[in-house]
Amino acid sequence: MVDRDQHSSPYQAIVDDLQTKIKKGDLPPDSPVPSAQELVQQWGCELTAARRALIALRNLGAIYFLAGQGAFVAKNPPLVRTHWDRFQRPHAKAAYLRESERAGMELHVEHSTERAEAPAGVAERLGIDEGDPVTETSYAISMGGSPVSFSVAWEPLAITGGTEIELPHEGPHGGQGIVPRFDAIGYVVEAEEEILQVRMPEPHEQVQLDIPAGVPVIQIWQTFWAGDTPVEVAKIIYRADRYEFQYRTTID
Repeated sequence: MVDRDQHSSPYQAIVDDLQTKIKKGDLPPDSPVPSAQELVQQWGCELTAARRALIALRNLGAIYFLAGQGAFVAKNPPLVRTHWDRFQRPHAKAAYLRESERAGMELHVEHSTERAEAPAGVAERLGIDEGDPVTETSYAISMGGSPVSFSVAWEPLAITGGTEIELPHEGPHGGQGIVPRFDAIGYVVEAEEEILQVRMPEPHEQVQLDIPAGVPVIQIWQTFWAGDTPVEVAKIIYRADRYEFQYRTTID
């Protein structure tokens, strides 16, 4: 029987132990993970604690289940989305480029842009009237051969219309990310706001992101500001089992 810290719950002790073994390579990708019954014998815990630990590891993206075969170590480690380095000048790449490079994973991006009328919630965030003209750009992001996120970004045509950045992925600044793009037309992006919500996926989200049953999504409403002017709003949906979010704030 495995000894554990008496101050930690059996559930947490199992999660920590298996995560450590996976990170050290003691349990390599696609190798089998002990079953709930085996964990009960190893840890002297209740079956519910063992099952809860395995479900937690699956939701963290560390393992996956195959029907009738058990649990196995996931191939792809969680992607890291940092807050402090994503929009820094002078080379402010799109966030997903940094994330794929950091993880060493192959990136596949699908995007399309069209003119649209601002929906009510988007218009409120952009400080414009509902129905005002905007560009609406949709993204579907895959890394390591599987979908990890999709998003929609809106930019007011009152600002970008007729400029060289009107279409986010065309022209001399196409695909460069919001900071250099808006720098090019004299709007210096100085702040970014994010509102995060963890929830269960809607049916179309579960299909689009190929989300296993029981895995939540992380929804982010993101707003970029140039002074007092909001210049872009985006709604991003992430698979919670594929992403780790890291934030750091400077305290004055």
